[in-house]
Amino acid sequence: MKEKNKKLFILFLIFLIVLGTRLYFAFQTPQFNDDGYLNYRLVEHISETGKPLFYDQLSYNGRDLLYSPVYHYVLAFFDLFLPLDFVLKFLPNFFISLLVFVVFGLTNLLVKDRNLSMFVSLLSGFVPIVFVEALNNISVYSLVLPLVFYLLYLFIKINERKNIGKFALFSFFLAVLHPSAFLLLVSLLFFVILMVSEGIKINKIKNEVLIFSIFLVLFVEFLIYKNAFLIHGFDVIRNNVPTQVLASYFNFSFLETVLKVGFLLLIFGFVSIIWGWKKKNEEVMLLSSLILSTLLLLWFRLIKAEVGFMFLGIALLIVSGISFKLFLKYIDKTKFSNYKNSITVFSVLVVVLSLVLPSFIDASQNINEVTPTNYEILVLDWIRENSLPDVTILAPLEKGHLITSVAGKRNVIDSSFLLAPDTSERFKDIETIYSTKSEVKALNLIHEHNVDYIFVPIETELKFGKVKWLDDESCFEGIFFGTPKVYKVIC
Repeated sequence: MKEKNKKLFILFLIFLIVLGTRLYFAFQTPQFNDDGYLNYRLVEHISETGKPLFYDQLSYNGRDLLYSPVYHYVLAFFDLFLPLDFVLKFLPNFFISLLVFVVFGLTNLLVKDRNLSMFVSLLSGFVPIVFVEALNNISVYSLVLPLVFYLLYLFIKINERKNIGKFALFSFFLAVLHPSAFLLLVSLLFFVILMVSEGIKINKIKNEVLIFSIFLVLFVEFLIYKNAFLIHGFDVIRNNVPTQVLASYFNFSFLETVLKVGFLLLIFGFVSIIWGWKKKNEEVMLLSSLILSTLLLLWFRLIKAEVGFMFLGIALLIVSGISFKLFLKYIDKTKFSNYKNSITVFSVLVVVLSLVLPSFIDASQNINEVTPTNYEILVLDWIRENSLPDVTILAPLEKGHLITSVAGKRNVIDSSFLLAPDTSERFKDIETIYSTKSEVKALNLIHEHNVDYIFVPIETELKFGKVKWLDDESCFEGIFFGTPKVYKVIC
């Protein structure tokens, strides 16, 4: 009993290390990432009114929103006791840190070694893409990721009757939480294909659970997103993303995978998969199904690259536990067995540094480059206080949610594309306004979109150069001239 308590204490300590490290970076700035301000507004609206925001008067000059508000209700609930800004910094990082416990459980099922499983659980807190993407943008994936892998854990242990009810409950929760339930669905279908192809029989309980999950996910997702299916058709899979943005939005390459996931994880992970297939290991088959389905969806540009990399990183890390164990066993059979402890310590340091250093570097870069500056917030606060309530601010796509959340004004475009009107045309118009040399052409588009203020961040000037026609004082009144610049349209 004492040994078990000791293991639990160490595991809890690992959780605190991961959570503390994440909070250290998250609280280095009072702001959130640009895209995080959409979730900020959605949670804030629920906190103030008790109702989800399904019609947004500010986004795209007014449009319907289609999303599941479950995650936002969870966050808004804690706003009853704690300051909202603290809740939105702390809770997402708390949720994603729970991966430590889930990864430990899954890895222990694979390698039957508690010490090695704890080491892998520690590494799970520092997979570069996961560390950065769920750090400061109030991401729903901070809850989705632990939930998906917990469901895989329950599926492996589904023969225990208590886990059947848990699997049904959490499958439903995932389905109402986020469309990522489709990824779990595809993974389970892949699992069936792999098992059949290898001639391995799936037991009756798992078959029934698979059928139940398929119908449950399809029913719930169609119920929530039926309007999107009716309006966008098959294009709903691509989230109604502007055609000009598709290449970067669904960007996937081998080099990008190596940088975001980690080279060593890819090597160890795929070695473990090959070993698992050779041994016809059912647990490896299940995790391989998630990896293969994610790679397939990334290849066909059906999920956002960052999302796919997060699932890949954690899944590859878990199966890598097998390679770590095989490596340690191999040392015992060689002449280096006398130096096993030294080799093990050196290997651990290499693996840890290969994940921790990129995570810390990317986190610092994310805080400095993707988070709005204090001056940006000051400018937008001034606009909120000193302009009419119904004005429209032109800003690049990346700053759309910042405009609606901080300035409280209408934007022309933002990254919430589902059900949004004319996303490709609007994106093209905004690019034209910032890049054209013709003031007449720019003014025609400005009037078409009822623009009252023009927001020019430093990123736009670096991309298109100085917008020279804004110097026409008969048409544009300069309000701010730093980074960003702001002009009022007066003609």
